[in-house]
Amino acid sequence: MFRTVAAPAPALAQSSWGTQTLMRALQFRPSIPRYVAAKLLGKRYPARALPLRLVNLLEPERLSGFERLKVRLSGICGSDLALLYGKNSPALSPMFSFPAVLGHEILAELSGVRVVVNPVLACLERGLPDCPACARGDDHLCQNVAEGNFAAGLIGFCADFPGGWSQRVVAHRERIFPVPESVPDERAVLTEPMAVAVHGLQTSLAKDWPKELLVIGAGTIGLVTVKALRVMGYDGVLHVVARRTKQADLARMLGADRIHPSTQAAQQASGARRYRGILGATAWRGGFEAVVEASGSPTGLQEASWAVREGGRVLLLGAPGVALHDFSPYWFREVQLFGSYCYSWDNFAQTVKMLPEAEGLEALVAQKFSLEAWPEALRAASSKKGAKVVFQP
Repeated sequence: MFRTVAAPAPALAQSSWGTQTLMRALQFRPSIPRYVAAKLLGKRYPARALPLRLVNLLEPERLSGFERLKVRLSGICGSDLALLYGKNSPALSPMFSFPAVLGHEILAELSGVRVVVNPVLACLERGLPDCPACARGDDHLCQNVAEGNFAAGLIGFCADFPGGWSQRVVAHRERIFPVPESVPDERAVLTEPMAVAVHGLQTSLAKDWPKELLVIGAGTIGLVTVKALRVMGYDGVLHVVARRTKQADLARMLGADRIHPSTQAAQQASGARRYRGILGATAWRGGFEAVVEASGSPTGLQEASWAVREGGRVLLLGAPGVALHDFSPYWFREVQLFGSYCYSWDNFAQTVKMLPEAEGLEALVAQKFSLEAWPEALRAASSKKGAKVVFQP
């Protein structure tokens, strides 16, 4: 199901891992039986049965053009959980390589200076001439993510680069950004997910902001989207679907105007009209000018396709995998669907500059865990009771 890379051989150890001292890290090794079991059982699958182990690895070597960093905090992302619980699309498996140390949301130290890491490994890092995407500044869409000097993937999903669920990482100098002194660690570690939101909003909505906008989902991506919208200057009416009290409180604090317990409640508040069809199906007319789907669930995407008004825009910031989906709203109501993945170098750099204005974002970090407590950390992240769970190696 996944592309599996053998354990580091001597040549790989010299070129990528080096001959440094040992470090602790959480390594993911794909297992098809466990993948199937986790996919069937979902979050009911025991955390300790996941193909993740705390191991001792050689510290990564500082390669030419790269720096070795000491990890301070590293977030548990929805994409990490999707991988562990079998929710990713199998079609994407060649774009990543394993076994890998997970963790792509990274706050680290370089010579005592706090830095955040852009985990993209594009043509520059892979020692290749710029592909068309990299040449135009869209390095997040690099056509060579599975080519060049290193295994496929970005940091945190690459066999040759340990991610942030470890004590040390290496990153290219061009991907390392100092954190402003006024920004607390708990806000800085959210730079990567905030960059995801900034990129998506800029490509789909910022050129013509809607007067009213709905965000479906109040997990990390949904909440950083709310803050990103306000920092980017959005002054329209901002609605958020938040099903939990804590998430609703955070959404209000970060800039939401109206909170709804469900997408249906939000649609009704917008004045949309509901029509019942056969077999229990439901159709809607009217709705929001734009909807950001941030839950990452197939249900959320289906709800978004009806919550937006005719001719409106849906931004897919959540990352659902394979699902049965009704596409009729897109052609019948001429809804525009914008996919969004990762961020360009410029998007990430812009997000770092926005951090001092993103006050309150640090409140999302609910719990910190050591690497040794990884089963408890994954259970906490999967429960959705807290907005964000991070490792503190």
